[in-house]
Amino acid sequence: MCIETRSCHRLVDRDGDTPILAIPRAFLPFRIRRKEWTPPERQTDMSSKKYKGKTCAYCGTPGASDTADHVFAREFFLKERRANLPKVPACRPCNTGKSILERYLTGVLPFGGRHPDASANLTAMVPKRLAKNPSVGVALRAGMSPVWMPDPSGLILRTSMITIEADKLEQWCELLVRGLAYYHWQTVIGPDCFFRFMALTGGGEAFLGDLLSKRGADRARSDLGESTFAYEGLQGIDNPVVTAWRLQLYGGLLLVGDDMARRSGSIGVLTGPMHVRQRAELRIKWRQGLGARQTV
Repeated sequence: MCIETRSCHRLVDRDGDTPILAIPRAFLPFRIRRKEWTPPERQTDMSSKKYKGKTCAYCGTPGASDTADHVFAREFFLKERRANLPKVPACRPCNTGKSILERYLTGVLPFGGRHPDASANLTAMVPKRLAKNPSVGVALRAGMSPVWMPDPSGLILRTSMITIEADKLEQWCELLVRGLAYYHWQTVIGPDCFFRFMALTGGGEAFLGDLLSKRGADRARSDLGESTFAYEGLQGIDNPVVTAWRLQLYGGLLLVGDDMARRSGSIGVLTGPMHVRQRAELRIKWRQGLGARQTV
C-alpha cells in the first residue's frame, strides 16, 4: 500500500464527526533447541500461578482469570522495547476479545504515530500483519483520500487520510484504562461504570491537565518503550473508580477535527460510577430548563 511520507489518517467517531490522525511520516526466526523450547523474548510468566484464579482486570469477575495479559500488547513495540510491560490477570474471553482489537490496531496505529519506532514498526512489521488480515488493508486503501493540512512551519502540505474504525480504538482504550487501574491500584472498574473519551485539543488538554494536577488518592505515570507509549492517571479520593487518564500513543497520534488548525496528540479518558454521570446529566438538563424559563 502506497502512503505518502507525510500522511494523516481519518478517525470517524460514533457521532459522525471525522477527526483526523495526522502523520509526519520482525519477528526474527527462532533457534529451536528442542520441541518444548521457548524463545527468550517469549519466556514470560504468562501462565504463572500468580495470575490464575484471580479477578479478571477487564471484566471484574472474581476468580475467573486463567492467564496474564500485557496491558499494552508486545506487538505494538519493537522487539528491543518489550521489557517490563505491565501485566494483569485476565479471563480467556477478555483476553481473546482484546487480542482481536490488538490485531487490528497493531496494523493501523503505526500509520499515525510520530514516534520514530512507529515508522520502523510500519516498515518492518505492519506489512506482515496486513498480509495476514487482508480485509484491513483493503479497507485502508478504500478509505484513503488526499487532504491539505497546515504544517507547524506554516506551510500547507498535501497529505493523505485513511479511515479507521474509531469504535475499536475506544474499546481498546477502555481496556487499557481498566488494566492500568488494576495494575497500579488493584482497582476493578466494573461494567457499572461509564467511560468518557476525549481527543485533547487546546481546551480539553487544559481541562484534563488541571484535573490531573489536583490532589487524589493515588497517581500512576509511566513511559513505556522509550516513549513509544506513555500515560498518566489520577484516582479520586472518595471513590476508587473515579479516575482521569491521559494516553499518548506512538509519541502522540496527531488528532484534529474539522478545523485542522486545532490539533491534539493525546487521548483523555474519564471514568466513574454510572449513577454519578446520570445525576450530572440530570443537573445539566435542570439548569438548561431553568435557563430557558428565565429567558421566556
